[in-house]
Amino acid sequence: MSEQEILNELKALSQKVDRLSSLLESMRAEQQSKRPARTPRPKLAPLTPEEVQKYKTQFGELYEQWLSGDELGVQGQLDKLEVEELRRLADSNNLNVTSKMSKERGLHLIGARFREKKQLHQVSPLQSNGHGMHRPINSSLNCSDHLLRRLHVSKNGA
Repeated sequence: MSEQEILNELKALSQKVDRLSSLLESMRAEQQSKRPARTPRPKLAPLTPEEVQKYKTQFGELYEQWLSGDELGVQGQLDKLEVEELRRLADSNNLNVTSKMSKERGLHLIGARFREKKQLHQVSPLQSNGHGMHRPINSSLNCSDHLLRRLHVSKNGA
């Protein structure tokens, strides 16, 4: 191949590259014009005290319904809520939610809180034993009281 032929080939390749780059540029511009402009979502106003109370009441009603055994009914009601409404329900009940949290994660947090509340209400109330320790009201003597009584009984010969 002569030097002139090589130069002609390079010019032809350069023209092809220029044509391809202009085609790519026009395709990008066409896609940009077809794509709808993203409008930022308006930021929701902070919860008012009335809204917090409303969501707490709703949460309590859902919890009572869940506790009575209607888990699927509660799940259905929560699924019907929009993601932002679910986040506000969770937020007003002191669950750690973020503005980008998915609906599934919000549902998981609410379910976990329901189970936590159920566990807390199943435990009997605690009463202080005077030593900074707590024991259930209906429990028998704590371990140290039991040992002291055994020692007292064994010293008295019973």
